Amino acid sequence: MSIDNEVRIGAFVFTSRYEGQTAGEVLARGVATAQAAEAAGFDDVWVTEHHFVPFGVNPSALTFAGYLLGRTSTVRVGTAVTVLPLHSPVHVAEQAALLDHLSGGRFDLGVGRAQPVVDYEVIGRGVDYWRHGLPEALDLTLAALSGPVSADSELYRFREVTPEPGPADAGPTPVYVAANSPASVELAASRGLPMLLFFDKDAGAKAAMIAEHARIARAAGHSGDGYSHGMALFAHVADSPDEARRVMRRAAGEFVRANSQYRLLLDVPQRVDRAAPQERVVDGLTESALATHPVGTPEVCVERLVRQIRESGARRVLCQVEVSGDHDSVLANVKRMGEEVLPEVRRRLAAP
Repeated sequence: MSIDNEVRIGAFVFTSRYEGQTAGEVLARGVATAQAAEAAGFDDVWVTEHHFVPFGVNPSALTFAGYLLGRTSTVRVGTAVTVLPLHSPVHVAEQAALLDHLSGGRFDLGVGRAQPVVDYEVIGRGVDYWRHGLPEALDLTLAALSGPVSADSELYRFREVTPEPGPADAGPTPVYVAANSPASVELAASRGLPMLLFFDKDAGAKAAMIAEHARIARAAGHSGDGYSHGMALFAHVADSPDEARRVMRRAAGEFVRANSQYRLLLDVPQRVDRAAPQERVVDGLTESALATHPVGTPEVCVERLVRQIRESGARRVLCQVEVSGDHDSVLANVKRMGEEVLPEVRRRLAAP
């Protein structure tokens, strides 16, 4: 099988709210982005789940994914991620199987635990579920996707049940695990599941995590290769380096602004060094993204995507195409990606 057939390039619909935008505007842009991505030739659409933060306005990855499956017809739709310890794992499995059936097998379930923030106080059952809840919740989800399931532990206790509607004809819904640490790499590998890797890792770090996943998977009795690991990248087609820098700098500024509010509202560890002047932080984030992510002219975007795929070993790409933050600009970016970037990326990957 050629690399071209293995690689899938998707649009990552982050539902990021920039200053001055309403939640309704952001969600409408997300729906339009998914439909534009399908029309532009993207293979997949991925959606997020965030609670009580100003930057991400979608609190239910499963609900949004279901809506987008109903508004599209060919793309796969996945969650990146469903925050599994916040939900009943058996109910998540039921909903995932339902979406898989209704969509004709177009749904992928990505799960993770997110950050130990107020989500676990308000929706979950405390920070202990953040610390210890994901492995057992994942195992229960996997069992419930395949057939009867029961539990008798400190975290979960219930009689045996058989979730409906059960697996689709093609088999249980594919499951991905968000991996940002050695423990999460081990969790995914020991269950024989592919990983989702995010923006903070460069291609070399992603390759190392994939190699470690292969080692652990083999030791656990699973295959060491053949996994369609996913990775998230910023992606924006610009006419010039100056335009690319303006777009990325605005996105970095919104990220810093949102994280400042996030800290004040939720009292969580700061992702951005508050000791540094804000302008320096924004500049650093901007230049870091421009150096490695597919943000720039069409040729830069092609070269960066091909390099990231080849160097990392990831085979599913989640392109955060909403970097510009404006409805019309985002849709234009998706269209240009489909016309000027994706065909050339696929051609280069397929070349000997």
